[in-house]
Amino acid sequence: MKKQLLFILFLLITGLGYGQSGISGKVVDKSDKKPLVNASIVLLNQDSILQHFARANENGRFEIKNIDKGDYLMLVTYPKFEIISKPLKVEDKDLKLEDIEVNSQMNLIEEVVVTQRIPIRIKGDTIEYDAASFETEKNAKLEDLLRRLPGLTVSADGQITAHGKSVSKVLIDGEEFFGYDPKIAIRNVRADAVDKVQVYERKSEEAELTGIDDGVRMQTVNVVLKEEARKGIFGNAEANYGTENLYAGSLFAAKFNRTERIGITANTSNMGSSGREGNLRMNNQIIGNPKNSDIGGNYENQFLKKRLNMNASYGYNDNSNDNERQSYNKEIIPNGGIQETNSSSKTENSGDRHNFRSRFRFRIDSTQNMDVQFNAGLTKNSSSSESSNSVSNENGEILRDFKGNNDNTNSSNSNSVRLNYRKRLKKRGQSINLHLNNAYRQSKSDNQVYQKTNFYTEGRERTIHQNRIGDDFNNNFSGQLGFNNRINEKLNFSIGYLFNSSNGQNRTDAYNSNGNTLSNVIDSVFSQNQMDKSVNQGVNAQFGMNFEKVMINISNRTSYKNQSLIDTYRDIDLARDFWDNDINLSVNYRLSNRKSLNASYQNNYNIPTFGQLQPLQPQTDSLYIQLGNPDLKRAMRNNFRLNYNTISLLRGTNFNINGDISLVSNPIVNKRSIESNTVVKSTYVNVDGKTNWTAGLNANFNKPVFNQQVQFNIFSGLTFDNGFSYIRYGEVGDYVLNNSQNTNGNVGISFNEQNSSGLDFDINARVGLNNQNNSINSELNYTNFTSGASGMLRYFLPKKFQISSSMHYSYAGPTKLFREPITQFYTNIELSKKLLKSESLVLSLKGFDLFNTYNNINRSVSETNYSETQQQMLTRYFLVGLKWDFNKNLGKKKDE
Repeated sequence: MKKQLLFILFLLITGLGYGQSGISGKVVDKSDKKPLVNASIVLLNQDSILQHFARANENGRFEIKNIDKGDYLMLVTYPKFEIISKPLKVEDKDLKLEDIEVNSQMNLIEEVVVTQRIPIRIKGDTIEYDAASFETEKNAKLEDLLRRLPGLTVSADGQITAHGKSVSKVLIDGEEFFGYDPKIAIRNVRADAVDKVQVYERKSEEAELTGIDDGVRMQTVNVVLKEEARKGIFGNAEANYGTENLYAGSLFAAKFNRTERIGITANTSNMGSSGREGNLRMNNQIIGNPKNSDIGGNYENQFLKKRLNMNASYGYNDNSNDNERQSYNKEIIPNGGIQETNSSSKTENSGDRHNFRSRFRFRIDSTQNMDVQFNAGLTKNSSSSESSNSVSNENGEILRDFKGNNDNTNSSNSNSVRLNYRKRLKKRGQSINLHLNNAYRQSKSDNQVYQKTNFYTEGRERTIHQNRIGDDFNNNFSGQLGFNNRINEKLNFSIGYLFNSSNGQNRTDAYNSNGNTLSNVIDSVFSQNQMDKSVNQGVNAQFGMNFEKVMINISNRTSYKNQSLIDTYRDIDLARDFWDNDINLSVNYRLSNRKSLNASYQNNYNIPTFGQLQPLQPQTDSLYIQLGNPDLKRAMRNNFRLNYNTISLLRGTNFNINGDISLVSNPIVNKRSIESNTVVKSTYVNVDGKTNWTAGLNANFNKPVFNQQVQFNIFSGLTFDNGFSYIRYGEVGDYVLNNSQNTNGNVGISFNEQNSSGLDFDINARVGLNNQNNSINSELNYTNFTSGASGMLRYFLPKKFQISSSMHYSYAGPTKLFREPITQFYTNIELSKKLLKSESLVLSLKGFDLFNTYNNINRSVSETNYSETQQQMLTRYFLVGLKWDFNKNLGKKKDE
């Protein structure tokens, strides 16, 4: 019996030990190979939770037993020595490590050795990237670094997308830098000056100031600079000249001195207005004959012993262009036919714009803070156009044609003042917030109009020759007073009162002309003298719960609105008052240190505008008549968003999936009547019992491969749109309810490698399907195949030469209306040489659309309209360029 018990006990012990192993090793000083007695050895799991701990003995040796199979992160620490981190994979057998050599901090002053950095971390709802873990080329810019980060993409024109969501804010150390154009920051801040890049969803500025969540979220990128990069001078200057007398020049310079930051920028070009002319990644098709010049400046500093922070920026832009355009449109009509429109136009336009932004944040004392913002803008524009179009039926019979000339000048000015005051009360967690805002805008215009329309089905023509003078203004004042209270460490609430008053005028005086004489009598059909006023009052309430793993926020806004509109020219007098409600709920669940789940819900109403309600609106031409519907009712909107993110610190992988859906019940939709003479009459109605809805799903997975030298990404997206509209062909008969359903899905992969030696590449490819359905003519519904690929290759040659090539390909399959597919392919190439010892001067020769294969056809779909357009465009040209990057002290430590 005793032997049997011992045997059973042996089985239990061996069973408990099954699947477990041990590791052993030795920790020594790298300089003299002496053992480091009592060095700490820690094993963390993938959630960064401590699993095992040991210390080195007098010989520097250590041993850890009974370790479960799996992936771990081993940390080795010793006082005044570097911290070593190393991933380990524990399997069935014991693991004997090579000697772990650790550098003293004294040696690290001369030679910094980092065995492993953690490239990505999750901190609450923020994803943080360690910039040093993602290698970029010397003198690279912030946008080059962002392209290396898993889950982020930067388009050729500087638009950032993070985990499938468009980024609306880019901050440098939490502050705007050239706030009127955030792309300036990513194009000019040096990549080697960056310490961390943080990506998170930020509440609206109003919600952050008042403490009341309005459900608005802005995808935000915050760039944290290295401490040594907060002092120095840096910038770049570039000049390009090419065939067809093309030119582009740019200058950027900045001086950072801890709290003080000064930046200037200037650009001039006859190639476009993107600020990216001559960039190899850009399509760089030159549309029309553009000319553009702009200058700007930004200043930020702290005063009064860092109690006052000032940030101000100014920008000026002067631009002009003339262009020619042709388009072909097919309109599906309910009787099973198709109405075709051929159009052409010539346009000339020019304008200049001044933009000023400023912000002053003042810490009055330890309990009071004040934030004042002042923004202003001034714009002047002029334009002229010649246009013509003709409409025919499916048999080719011309129903009408149109010719028109338009000369317009307009000017506008705007300003806004915002004041935010916060007072912390004696009880911890309590505060009072006051928010005041006033925004004013005025515009004036003078429009010379000539239009001639032939209605062949009626055998008549109509000519409009007018001078239209416009004078509009709007002033909006709002205020909020709120009280915030933190009940305890886990619970908080806010309550506030809001007030808003708005009044404005939209005036257009249209005077008929016979070519020589201008009438002094206003044509009321094309004129308006509209005055609108509104007064809104409401109450905000918010309740928040913050637990160890879950954050919940609930807010509600209830408002009473009083609105009126008067138009003395058309004898319109409308007034209404009603209650409105807006509910927001957000939940952030931290599953672990590397996994998070975020969900949000919003409920509000789409309220019909006065423009949709007023019975009769002024015409702009004889082909389109807009009618209002005073019986419109508001439509309820429900929005749902879900986001899941997980990161493996050991593998360096990242997976993100996010989805959203928006549903509008009893939606307000367009109701159009296309009369036999092709005149369109349009109004708005509710579709009772129906729901408009849109949904989207995005997912991406990132993983370093090939010894962590290449970033591999799989991405996919799916969007669906379901909408309704009414349409009728002819003057009589019933309207047909059209249900349009559009589905678009794609999946793709990308590879990105940049180590500034041999071959660098950034390659992506995608395939997709596009489905378009309309209920009125279902035989024209279609599904077509789409695909695309692009690649940026850079080969590093001896003597500091480089060859770079950017290639783009896309394909859109045929449809039942457009029988021919659209294939797009073009190649840009650059040969460059780095000059000077610092490699800061680059001479380049660039060729765009090298094989002259760019396809100048664009297609678009909108409800029952299918369009194909072409315009004046230069695609093939060559440029010689010279670029200088300068840097004085920025990013250099004191001993360098």
